[in-house]
Amino acid sequence: MTLTAPTPKLLWLCAMVWLCVHGVAFTDFREFKVLLTSWTEVVLPLDKQFLYSSPWLAMLGRALAPLLGPSLSYATLCIAGLGLLGFSLHKSLLRSCGPDKVWLAWLLLMSTPLPMVLLQWVGKSDSYLLAAWLLMRLTNRQAVHLALAMVMVLCHRELALLILSLDALLARRLRPAVLVGAAVGIGMMAAYHHVILDRVPAGRVAYAAQGQWSIPLGNLTMWPAMLACSLSWAWVPFIAFCKPKWLDAALLVTCLGIAAMTLDFTRIFVLLSLPWLLQLTQRGTLAAAQAIQKDRRWVLVVALLATLPSAQLVNFKITGSRIFENIDMLNSIISHAR
Repeated sequence: MTLTAPTPKLLWLCAMVWLCVHGVAFTDFREFKVLLTSWTEVVLPLDKQFLYSSPWLAMLGRALAPLLGPSLSYATLCIAGLGLLGFSLHKSLLRSCGPDKVWLAWLLLMSTPLPMVLLQWVGKSDSYLLAAWLLMRLTNRQAVHLALAMVMVLCHRELALLILSLDALLARRLRPAVLVGAAVGIGMMAAYHHVILDRVPAGRVAYAAQGQWSIPLGNLTMWPAMLACSLSWAWVPFIAFCKPKWLDAALLVTCLGIAAMTLDFTRIFVLLSLPWLLQLTQRGTLAAAQAIQKDRRWVLVVALLATLPSAQLVNFKITGSRIFENIDMLNSIISHAR
C-alpha cells in the first residue's frame, strides 16, 4: 500500500475501522414477519403503517419465505440489497471518476453519513431504492428504466419520486420511460392499498402531518445538529475540493427542508440528496487527486475523515455508535448457544 493514492487495501482497512467504530443496527424485522403472514390485512399499528407504502421487501420475502423461512429470508434480502448497491455504486463511480480514482471517490463517500444510513438501518428497502436508481444511470435501455423506476416506487414511494425529480434536475432531461415506470409503480401501490388491503393504511405524509408543525419545529430546534449530521465529515473535503456553487447551496437548503419534515432526518437527507452527493463526489475526487499529487499527506487526511466517529439525527436525538449494542447482542447469542 502506498501513500501516493488510495488503494483497495486502504479502502478495506478504512471500512473495517469504520465498522469497529460505528457498528451496525437492524430494523423492521418484526414488521417484516407480520407482513409475510398478513398480506391482505392492515395489522401494523398506526406508527408503522407507512411500511405498506414500501412493499418491495415484503413482496420478495413472500417469495423466499416458503423456502428459507422469515429470519433467513430477512437476512438474505438485507445482504443481497447491500451487495447490489455496492456493485451498482462501484460501477457508477468507475464511470464518473475512472479506475485510477475510484478508490478515492469511495473514501470521500465514506466521509458522508451514507455508510451509517445503510449499515445502521439494515432491514429498510433503502439499498434496493438506491441500487435501482444507480442501475438506471448505467444503461440507456428504456425497458430497464421503466422497470427500475417502478421498483423504486415500490421501495419507497415518496423518496423515489423525489430522487427521480432531483436526478432529472441535475441531468437536465426527462426520461419518458422513467415517468411511465413511476406511474405504473404508483398505480400498483394504489391497487394494493385500495383493492387488496382490507382498509387503506396511514401513509407517511398523513402520519407526519398529525402533529402539524411539530416534526419540522422539533428538528429546527436542533439546527446545529441538522447541519452537522447532514454531511458529517464530508463538509471538509466538499468545501476544500468542490468549490461549491449557488446551485449547491440551493440543493442543500431544499434537501434540508424536506428532510426536516421527517423523524429520520439524517437518513432521509442522505437518501434524497444522493444524486447531488454523487455529483459533489465526482467534482471533489478530481480536485482531491490533484491535491494528492502535490502533497501525499492528503491521502491520510481523506482516510481519517472516512473513519472518524460520526452521528445521525433521529427522533430529535443525536445517535452514534452501535458497537456496544452489537457486543451485547453477540454475548446474548453466545450465551443462548451454550
